Amino acid sequence: MGEALAQDTDREARDDLAGLIGDGLGSEHARKIWRNLMETLFTPRRGTIVGDARLAGQEEGREEGRVAGKAEQLLRLLERRGFSLTEEARQRVTTRTDMPLLDLWFDRAIDATTLDEIFAAPSSTGRVPSPAPARSPEHTAVPGQGLTDPGPSAT
Repeated sequence: MGEALAQDTDREARDDLAGLIGDGLGSEHARKIWRNLMETLFTPRRGTIVGDARLAGQEEGREEGRVAGKAEQLLRLLERRGFSLTEEARQRVTTRTDMPLLDLWFDRAIDATTLDEIFAAPSSTGRVPSPAPARSPEHTAVPGQGLTDPGPSAT
């Protein structure tokens, strides 16, 4: 059936029929075999059930790749600027899927002197709040020296 569909010159009808056949198969195993066969016979094309689904999946994969790349760039910038990051801070960056927020954090990381400045809630302008709010000592960093440690308090 797949070979017969592949020879059909009406691509739209062919792709629609392939999608309907796949939807009508009884078992997940049969649907998986059908999808694999169709992937080898057809090239994705916009405006068809099969093509749209495949192209959407490809675009989703590309977007995930862009987000992961931006997170890696941000972590590298923070390390190059001398910020010592906790595992929690690293996970905060690597698990974020919001590209505009990662872009904002990256832009802030270029000039920021503390992690609090970088990770502060976005303002209406998207810039680091000025003057910066008071920070806890464990989130204060001096580029080249990592996070400061207040040490034991003198009592």
